Amino acid sequence: MLIAALSNILFSATLDTPKMSSIRRDNKRLEQRFEILQGKVASAERTLADIKHRDQYVYRPILGVDTLNIPAVYSDYLDSKYEHLLEDEYYGEITVVAWKRMDRLMRSIYYSSLALDATQKLAENKEEYSSIVPAIWPIDRTKLQRVSSLYGMRNHPILGIWRMHEGVDLTAPTGTAVYATGNGTVSQSGVRNGYGELVEIDHGFGYKTRYAHLSARFVKPGEKVTRGQIIGEVGNTGVSSGPHLHYEVRYRDNTVNPIHFFNKDMSAESYKEIMEQLEKSSK
Repeated sequence: MLIAALSNILFSATLDTPKMSSIRRDNKRLEQRFEILQGKVASAERTLADIKHRDQYVYRPILGVDTLNIPAVYSDYLDSKYEHLLEDEYYGEITVVAWKRMDRLMRSIYYSSLALDATQKLAENKEEYSSIVPAIWPIDRTKLQRVSSLYGMRNHPILGIWRMHEGVDLTAPTGTAVYATGNGTVSQSGVRNGYGELVEIDHGFGYKTRYAHLSARFVKPGEKVTRGQIIGEVGNTGVSSGPHLHYEVRYRDNTVNPIHFFNKDMSAESYKEIMEQLEKSSK
């Protein structure tokens, strides 16, 4: 009996039973299918990366629009979503890895579809879009004394604290004409905390511009304006240390650097000069 028991143990350890042999074949097939699936996912990821690259670096620059940014798309789901997959003792970990990768892929597909839809809309409305994008200076550059503050973090000249400056400050004499930088509809015209006398224009396609610290406003909410139309005058209202225009460009409710739009309407030398000011102010 002892010899029989030892023989059985030895046989089981060295030779597969029909059942174990079947299980091993099934596992091998699953592993092969998993590898094929991973290969297809990798191929889809490469295709999406190429689509995203063309959208951001070819189509959108041609149309003169910023890249689409949806922060939530880049965030993974919570690990709790995948806890039930860990119940499988053998395949739990690799299944979770596969599901996470698939979820990232689906979110990337969603992102790309939104980006391409937006780009297609811009392309279909290229003529209208070209008239609304904020593409000129908001004041006459011959009246510009200096760019006193640029977009980005700064030490507030009055409050004395570091905070985000969401536009650019263009120093000019009080009464200097302020122009709408693109076609649109006046969404605000009045006094606003910090901004003083303010005009905000909704240009459509996700763009808005703000013109603050004015001494005079010549437009009302709901009024249609065209690029180059005088909408107010430079002033020193609100939280301001001297006569200047605070100018903001907003896209999809997020501020963007107005300097990039000024570049459409300035020489390379002027742009370089402003960027040098930016480097000095950041030191």
